[in-house]
Amino acid sequence: MTAIRPQEVERFLQSPDPAFRVVLFYGPDTGLVSERAATFSTRVIGGGDDPFALVKLDSAALSGDPGRLADEANTVPLFGGTRAIWLRADGGKAVQTAVEAVLAAPPRDAFVILEAGDLKKGVGLRRLCENAKGAAAIACYSDSGAALDRLVDDELALENLSIDRDARAALKTLLGADRLASRNEVRKLALYARGTGRVDLDTVRAVVGDAGAFAIDDAVDAVAGGDPAGFDRAFRRLVGSGTAGFVVAGACLRHLQLLHRLRGLVEAGGSVEAALDAVTPPLFFQRRPKVGAQLSAWTSGRLAAALERLDGALFESRIGGAMADTVLAQAMLAIAVQARPRR
Repeated sequence: MTAIRPQEVERFLQSPDPAFRVVLFYGPDTGLVSERAATFSTRVIGGGDDPFALVKLDSAALSGDPGRLADEANTVPLFGGTRAIWLRADGGKAVQTAVEAVLAAPPRDAFVILEAGDLKKGVGLRRLCENAKGAAAIACYSDSGAALDRLVDDELALENLSIDRDARAALKTLLGADRLASRNEVRKLALYARGTGRVDLDTVRAVVGDAGAFAIDDAVDAVAGGDPAGFDRAFRRLVGSGTAGFVVAGACLRHLQLLHRLRGLVEAGGSVEAALDAVTPPLFFQRRPKVGAQLSAWTSGRLAAALERLDGALFESRIGGAMADTVLAQAMLAIAVQARPRR
């Protein structure tokens, strides 16, 4: 089988092996699939400006003529060098037939690059490319951990920027689902911080992606932490900036459900720290102490009552029309009052 292992991908992209003339990039991270296909394409054709060195096709181009892919792959370059045929593949029968034809007579002066979506193991193009002698398959999954750190460091280095530890941790919670989207967010951050020398937490909160997620967390923590005034300020700010009240209420409901589940672990004999360790994905480190305090302040019974109140308010808000935000705000304020430390 020729499935390139994750730790070998970067080396393979930088030093294409001519033994593999068909290379499949696939996976759920479409941005990473496209980025790696583009990197590989640039590498094999040398990054020049020869318009004949790169041919881009889609599946529709092969529907009536599967042999076109092999024809393109075996066309002798007019000015020499290596060509790349980049196919955005849908995994249909015409594409598979076309790739089989190329593998039956691999080109000498070209690489066929297949860009596909998330393919199941042992099926279609993935099975074909993992089993064929002259093909390789590269899986592209969402970035995490060290891969995200490299992405952040590489982009910030272009603007001679460093990043604070807490800012890095916050930034990583907002990245990773799609490579191109993540890279664009970090570039936007670098542009905003240009000339300052470093990126701090306030900069991340102000700039990156769904920065409103921080404000929603503030509102949710104010409810669960017993801070009615803090919730009122955060909720007014969110609604004033265009965030619908039901979005905040939905986030609050999910958080109270999480607390209810974790509180059950504590009441079954576990520690608060062990319960927090069970949260997936892990809590952002600056939120962890807040959630720990909330977990200690509530009981399962009180959380169940709060959940029932908020669930009822959400139902009422759906038929409340213009009063929807008011209904939800009153319910969350009542829960915040209920959560206040008892004297």
